[in-house]
Amino acid sequence: MTKTILVTCILLTTTGSLFAQQDKPVKTGDEWRMPTGAITRSKHFADTLTQTFKLDAATNKKLYDAYLANTKPVDEIPMLPISDDEKKSRLKANKTAFDETIKSILTPAQFATYIRMDLGEKKH
Repeated sequence: MTKTILVTCILLTTTGSLFAQQDKPVKTGDEWRMPTGAITRSKHFADTLTQTFKLDAATNKKLYDAYLANTKPVDEIPMLPISDDEKKSRLKANKTAFDETIKSILTPAQFATYIRMDLGEKKH
């Protein structure tokens, strides 16, 4: 009887610890976590352009999505183990690509105003 109770206790203990270990995700160290301010910055960016250019909700959503998608590379580049010149070069290339995305969303006149406002660089 005591052996049965002892074996049952051991089985319950090991089974419980096996299930507890399955709940933990495996981390590789390369995970990027979105900064808590990324959503707020994206909303501010899209809302500012929406108010400035009197844009509709669909265009606001495109601007929001474009900015939010750009937060990861902009936040990761400064942390890379490369020289400062390489970081500047990559950030400049990223800015150019981001501006092209914004250019595809706005009209030419709106884009020209956006470039003068320079929101893309100041808010990143």
